[in-house]
Amino acid sequence: MNKKNWISIIICLLLSIGIVYALPLLFPKKEVLALDHKTNALINQKVIEYSDLKTTYNKLYNNGQLVGIITDLDYLNSLIDSEYENYEELFPDTSLGLSDNLYIVKEDTFNVFENKDDEIMRYLVDNSLLGIKTKAIEFSTSSGVYDIIYVNNVDDFYNARNQFLLNFVSEDTLNALRNNETIDEPSDFGTNEMSLRIEETMNISDAFVSPDKIYTSVEEIYQYLCYGRNVDRQYYETVEGDTLSGVGYRFLNMSPRQIMMLNPDIILSENQILSPGTVLNVTYFSSPITVVVVKDRLAQETINPENPEYKTDVNLPSGSRVVDVEEVSGLKNVLYEETWINGVLQSGKEKSSVVVREPVRGLIRVGTQRISGMGSGNYIWPVDNPAITCNWGCYYGHTGTDIVNQYNKYGPIYAIDSGVVETASFHYINGNYVVIDHGDGIKSYYGHMTQFYVEPGQTVQRGEVIGQIGYTGVATGPHVHLHFIVDGVVTNACNYMDCGSLPGGAY
Repeated sequence: MNKKNWISIIICLLLSIGIVYALPLLFPKKEVLALDHKTNALINQKVIEYSDLKTTYNKLYNNGQLVGIITDLDYLNSLIDSEYENYEELFPDTSLGLSDNLYIVKEDTFNVFENKDDEIMRYLVDNSLLGIKTKAIEFSTSSGVYDIIYVNNVDDFYNARNQFLLNFVSEDTLNALRNNETIDEPSDFGTNEMSLRIEETMNISDAFVSPDKIYTSVEEIYQYLCYGRNVDRQYYETVEGDTLSGVGYRFLNMSPRQIMMLNPDIILSENQILSPGTVLNVTYFSSPITVVVVKDRLAQETINPENPEYKTDVNLPSGSRVVDVEEVSGLKNVLYEETWINGVLQSGKEKSSVVVREPVRGLIRVGTQRISGMGSGNYIWPVDNPAITCNWGCYYGHTGTDIVNQYNKYGPIYAIDSGVVETASFHYINGNYVVIDHGDGIKSYYGHMTQFYVEPGQTVQRGEVIGQIGYTGVATGPHVHLHFIVDGVVTNACNYMDCGSLPGGAY
């Protein structure tokens, strides 16, 4: 290499060294970098210098938005620990931390940023972004998580859940199921609660959330389990003559037990007599969970005999009759399996039955011919799987017995005895209704039908379908309103029928 080339190389090297050392003197590095680097954060921080060594910073984000860059994480945590003293009395034995919608991303950089740790702390406090370490209850189905609540004490949640479940099963049943005890089918007439399950999954985990999102009492959690996020409530002020069954009947057909559970400080017994002016919560459950209870019910039911056989006897005076064989209803013991969801009967099916008395068909001799439309006086229930939801007088002015088909809400309605249809019409209160004259001054009345299938003057036999269950007119749900008319006077059907044998019957 010649001398000229060496001189060129030496000159370039000196110029490079000069640029490296002279440029910072001409342009102070702090000012240059501060102009060229800014953080897109809620708390603006400048780059104050450039370091030859990498520094690890903690970038704090709130739902994807950069809050600020933490210079000293240990120092910030010490500030958070000091802030916990303001919450320790209400939330003891826990800690304060960043709420769950905050997260930290670590980043290595040669930039040196302004220290805004105290300002970041003030921002977190002012915007309620610090959270108490507590328990998250996550509710989910196969479709995923649909709600999360936060509780201060897990035992409060379990106690509230048990209190909620007692709306649907007895305490003895709940304890037996919790202890994995076997529950036998009922051996006497009545109902045994056989199983209980909650359809949804509930998972518990740690979480840091704002104190105002935390349920701090059993009552708060219980209200959530009853109504979810629904804050609206419906109340009813009782009047003279009100009963728990009557109030429940008018508000989604709740049972006295459910009214009692919704008003634990007011109603202490299912048989409590209501004083006028009592304000009751009558808001039915809109729970975020689905409680399924399976019950076995053993009932004794009537086996209706065939309609009486009539024979003509020319030796008898015209219009007279003689009973040669007295009609006798049979009896059977039937075991049903019922499915209830959040306190409402959804379905039922017969598991087994045993006939304990065979029915006897009646034999009647008449003077000339069978008397058209004359009833036997042996009445059957107007619906299958009957239950009484509102007895005579269960609320003021109620003159009738309301009967439902427990397993088929809109099933058929039967004539309770043979007779002649006197009326098939509509009334603004009782909707579509039918009156049947059974002779001897006795008539039966059927109200709220969806539709009727008979017409005035038509002869019907006991057990014949005369219409379908409904709730036309003024009614809260599908049922048949039944009463008798005896010598022109509206009369309680339970004076002639064994209402006490039915679920809900009070006679």
